[in-house]
Amino acid sequence: MRAAQTNEETKPVYLEPQPLVLSLQALATQFNRPFAVNQQDIANIEAPKIEGHYTLAASLTLLLHDTGYAYLIQPHGFTLIQERETPVADIAIEEIAVTGIRASLNISGKRKRENRVISDVIASNDIATYPDRNLAESMQRISGISITREAGEGRQIMLRGLNPDFTLVTLNGMPVLANNDSPMDSRQQKQQDRTFDLNLFSTDLFSEIQVLKSYSANQASGGMAGIAALETAHPFDNPGLNWSVTQQLGNNQFSDHLSKKLSAMVSSTNDKWGALFSISYGLRESQEMGANTFRWREIPPDGADTSKLDPDFTAAWNNGEYRVPRGNRYSVWQSDMKRLGVGASIEYKTVHQHTTFDWLYGSLSGNRFEYHLYPRGKNSTPIVAGETVITAADVNEKNELIYAAYEHAQVGTESRFQHVSTTYNQWVLNSHHDISSAWKGHLLLGLEGASYDIPTSNKAYMQGVTDVVIDYRQDSRFANITYSDDLTAPSFWRMKELDSEQYFTSTQFINAKYTLSFEPSVTSTWQWGVDAVRFENKSELLNIQNFLDKEWEAHFNDIPAGETTSDDVTSINSTVPAFLGTALTTHPKLNWLTLDTNKVFRYFNLPTNTQALQNINHITHEPPSHYQSSVTESRIALFTQWQHDVGRWHVNSGLRVEYEHTRVNNENALLSSIPNIHYINWLPSLNITYELQQDTLYRMALSRTMGRPQLNDITRPVEYLPETNSLYGFNQNLRPYTSYNLDIALEKYTNGVSQFSLSAFSKYLDNYIAYTSETMRFSNTPEYTNWTGDTINADTLVKRITASNTQHAWLYGLEGSYQLETSWPTHPEYKIGVISNLSYTQGHVQYFSSVTGEKLQYTSLPYLSPWLANVTAYWESYALSARLSATYRDSYLARIGDETIIDEDETGFEKSMYLDAVIAYHLGEHWELRAEATNLTNEREEQYSDSTHRAYNTTFSGRNVYLGVTYRH
Repeated sequence: MRAAQTNEETKPVYLEPQPLVLSLQALATQFNRPFAVNQQDIANIEAPKIEGHYTLAASLTLLLHDTGYAYLIQPHGFTLIQERETPVADIAIEEIAVTGIRASLNISGKRKRENRVISDVIASNDIATYPDRNLAESMQRISGISITREAGEGRQIMLRGLNPDFTLVTLNGMPVLANNDSPMDSRQQKQQDRTFDLNLFSTDLFSEIQVLKSYSANQASGGMAGIAALETAHPFDNPGLNWSVTQQLGNNQFSDHLSKKLSAMVSSTNDKWGALFSISYGLRESQEMGANTFRWREIPPDGADTSKLDPDFTAAWNNGEYRVPRGNRYSVWQSDMKRLGVGASIEYKTVHQHTTFDWLYGSLSGNRFEYHLYPRGKNSTPIVAGETVITAADVNEKNELIYAAYEHAQVGTESRFQHVSTTYNQWVLNSHHDISSAWKGHLLLGLEGASYDIPTSNKAYMQGVTDVVIDYRQDSRFANITYSDDLTAPSFWRMKELDSEQYFTSTQFINAKYTLSFEPSVTSTWQWGVDAVRFENKSELLNIQNFLDKEWEAHFNDIPAGETTSDDVTSINSTVPAFLGTALTTHPKLNWLTLDTNKVFRYFNLPTNTQALQNINHITHEPPSHYQSSVTESRIALFTQWQHDVGRWHVNSGLRVEYEHTRVNNENALLSSIPNIHYINWLPSLNITYELQQDTLYRMALSRTMGRPQLNDITRPVEYLPETNSLYGFNQNLRPYTSYNLDIALEKYTNGVSQFSLSAFSKYLDNYIAYTSETMRFSNTPEYTNWTGDTINADTLVKRITASNTQHAWLYGLEGSYQLETSWPTHPEYKIGVISNLSYTQGHVQYFSSVTGEKLQYTSLPYLSPWLANVTAYWESYALSARLSATYRDSYLARIGDETIIDEDETGFEKSMYLDAVIAYHLGEHWELRAEATNLTNEREEQYSDSTHRAYNTTFSGRNVYLGVTYRH
């Protein structure tokens, strides 16, 4: 045997007795190196079984023993030559079935197997093998993970049915956080939370995603559900000079403009140093459209003429016995979002030291346009008191008003413009160094800053009168609504009011961590470490409503423009200027007139900037709402961990002790100061792996983890409402959520990429935070000492409502994954495979009202979908690969009604299934052509209202098709 170059990396190799060509293909996949050989020459050669840990050179030596062939390993692959031939210094090697989905799966399985905790891994040289537009969509293919979507694109992840806040995201080893939001009120805009919104980055910038489902003491705290550990690419991932460029164009069926994406990467290494630079830029125009309500309420048709209806029907309606859908909107959300990601890495690597310095920048920004058409009369129904006539109506068996015809009804439009931007910056240094042969150290220093800004959010409203029919009989989720007038005509409308809003939030992490390891033998390792983190979150909201509403109302009531009413309101012409409006024709049901919101502001001599608007007192009749808050958390942790291998047993045990100090500030004139929160957490962990055979692993893990209080809970302002005698207090004794975890797993690995895993988990959630109430004398409340608000008698009995650690819950589930691959009968080099993931989860908790502190219902945990599934079928050959994937998510509860309890007791989402596909064709060694399609069925996202699952918000986001070309060198 002769080799021009050897590969010193040792990997587990498991090859069954089989034809030599199949063993070579499996080996090439395992070491991620292409190979070249004349298959006809070795077609009849059988390879022996190989089982153990070997280098590439050692593996080839065993495979080729007594075959008459030798190998030659080169930087970009290896080739087989007959032993009698003289090796050539530089033999051209064509890539053979080593990239693509099979290579990705092989590396992912290897990393999963080697982890000492229960985990799942997505890893490959090209993590974008799937047509995933961002990290969230990549992670939905892991068992137990579900995602939320905006305009059809993934945004947040839920792990094992827990709130997105409880999955900690780390990037290159340090905890991170970055937010954006939803343009929809029903999906909660401007939500201050602890999630990392993963639509910020495309997948191109990342080399590995690990989801750590069991805990070890050297991991950062805060991931009560688990940890999503992201890694960016580094130069020595692929030594030498490498570069690639990808250009992609796409189209959404609801958009008239192409989506564009360009990504590039270049890296280079020499003996010790390496540098890498990568960039990804994309422009995507999207449109989501649908129908929605303001929920359903038991209200009578007050002010309407119901004489044409059946008297018994009318009597029941007037008694408030019918649930009436309010709002009944047709809606369109449009956006033109730009996504930019830039990464750079400098790497120094020797036998005794490995240091990386990484920088990552991300930006997601653009304009959002929102248009609604809906009846805008009394109680958000079509009724104009004293004028509307209801000519027909019908209810279903649930006494829900599913059909009604109104004459002389009120209709309105809402047009909104928002500019939004998320920016992200991270610098992180990781240095692994050998102090001696037995002592090793790891230093991590990181700084991350992110902000989400809505500097402009302006709304313009119009109003008119027409006849309208609202019909839910054919489709209970998407009403058929018809109007008798031409709603695209400016003359039909009058101006109603203007609103303006501004929002900003920012986060910052500073992280310093040092780990000292002592390795007295190859089977034993002790670790000690210190981990210091400072986290800061700031948020500000400025909201001003009802500009010019009284001035336009005066003109509508026949007060000439320029004249002043008895209420000192100067009339302003409410006629809609034709040049300010555009007919919206993209909704599948109706066309209507929309407004260029910022043009409207300027036409009526108003600044479009919210800050400037708050100083113009004569055009608004309500004081601005201004809220600011900040949270600063400082924590320091000490941890120790012991890892020991005894035969087939691998034990990892440890303890983390963490002290945390939280300081909260907000714009609150009711307290002179807000107390700080202090606590200590003890987080033990135990992970045991038993290798029944080298390809069969049993795992068990015990741990205690934590989830920090949600930011909205600790920044809620202290407030006293005299009308209800309610005091919303601050709980300085609030503690984190805690979870006591048990995980067991079975993992089976076979030759090639086939594998099977099954895991069961149970979490006892303690210190669960809910709002509770207690009646007490004001003088006995913690707020009494620092009270600076309006005078309250010390002996007054108040109802004090606070966030408290009062609840506990069980969460349990099963997760399974199966990967099976076989060869095409007549062509063993062609591979057919199936990858499937399935999970079942259950957990319930008692809910409380944050308004009253009273018990609501005992039901499912928020965001928990009992069933999740993902199935991918693929074909892989030398040049052509194809994949079809289906992702199913069961229905889930999003939140309990609370402030909307008059209309609903809960809201959530119905089940959904998304289909996508990709076909890739390799032109030689360097070129690849790709065709991708996502959301093939144009899935309908259905959000329900109330536990009876009435219609709330139903939207479509459209199919997406992309074509791309990649050059790799």
